[in-house]
Amino acid sequence: MLELSRYLFLVGAVPFVLLGLAHVCATPRTPAESKPFSPRDRAFREAMAEETILLTPRTTLWLAWIGFNLSHSLGAMVFGAVVLLIGRSPASFQSEARVFVPLAVVVSGLYLVLGLRYWFRTPIVGSALSGVCFVTSWILFAIGG
Repeated sequence: MLELSRYLFLVGAVPFVLLGLAHVCATPRTPAESKPFSPRDRAFREAMAEETILLTPRTTLWLAWIGFNLSHSLGAMVFGAVVLLIGRSPASFQSEARVFVPLAVVVSGLYLVLGLRYWFRTPIVGSALSGVCFVTSWILFAIGG
């Protein structure tokens, strides 16, 4: 049971790593770039690059947009990497699972809630699949641990 729990825990990390990487690739770096996370209207992209935010005139709406997208990508990839590190061996999984499996359930659940409220189908499906893996891993860990 513990080994199956560990494998499901590891599988649950995969959507976060892959979606985080895809998010980096889909994020434009300049207003001239047209990538999946670019606003459709090029004039709007250029206006974002000219408009500062109320918090500080040191950054534009465009730079904030890029920073938010890249930091979101980083968060998903780091979460996936932590899960992979915890599950890398039976010993590390067994010693850390009591804390990290429930945490993974909570994090994937929060990503799912955000996805349902603000995002689109792909991150919703990825978060849901990860969540199912993490919940099942937790159940199996509780039974076998």
